Amino acid sequence: MTAKTSSKSQARQPEEKKKYLVVVDGNPGELYSSGMILQRLDYTILTAGSAEDGLRFMEIGRPSAIITELLLPKMSGMDLLNQVKLDPLTKGIPVIILTHMKDPKVEELCMVAGCAAFLRKPVDPNTLYRSIQYAIEATPRHYIRLKTCLKVIIGGAGKDAAASNEWITALSENGIYIRTFRPRKVNAQVPLTIILGSRRIQVRAVVLYCVSGTGGPLKEPGMGMKFVEIADEDRAYIRKFIKDEITKDLVI
Repeated sequence: MTAKTSSKSQARQPEEKKKYLVVVDGNPGELYSSGMILQRLDYTILTAGSAEDGLRFMEIGRPSAIITELLLPKMSGMDLLNQVKLDPLTKGIPVIILTHMKDPKVEELCMVAGCAAFLRKPVDPNTLYRSIQYAIEATPRHYIRLKTCLKVIIGGAGKDAAASNEWITALSENGIYIRTFRPRKVNAQVPLTIILGSRRIQVRAVVLYCVSGTGGPLKEPGMGMKFVEIADEDRAYIRKFIKDEITKDLVI
């Protein structure tokens, strides 16, 4: 890959910055679980046990979004939502409700007040991730991208290059990022064998972009790939693997 190609690839894939979120919940256990899930989704967070503390955090710096329970010790989550949306300085901050309350009238009131999403506990990590992405990103991701370290076998048959062992450093149910100093050409379709524990998953993936040096979104050389052929049961297995990694050792 020439320097010119690498430069263009990096221009299409700017370095991503972590998003700063304020998480508000009066239940310490649930606050801890929500915070850990969000950290594993690669967000920077500040946790607050009350709406008042959440508002104080916003005086320090503007968060990308607020995620709040409605049932709080003093000021309610609804009051927090209203205060954020009525203040010209903060009304642009997305507020996501994550609550035990199941009353559809409460949900309607929150949506009218301007919340970005209304989620009920326990929430599936994919649903939470997608809601945050749609609230704060110009080009939202649909699937969790898990930072990981998994063995993958690239190619090895027919016209493809001889098989090589490399490492996956980011995994989603829709594609992967492979750390390699020998990326395939953009738009090339390549057979892969992903090693997930004792399971070998056979897929075919297309190269979307290549990166040399440390200029890519994951600060390492390699290639981003999208699955074009994958069995439904294998995609479901990857989805479960990602969920289990995000929620391990947590009560949700």
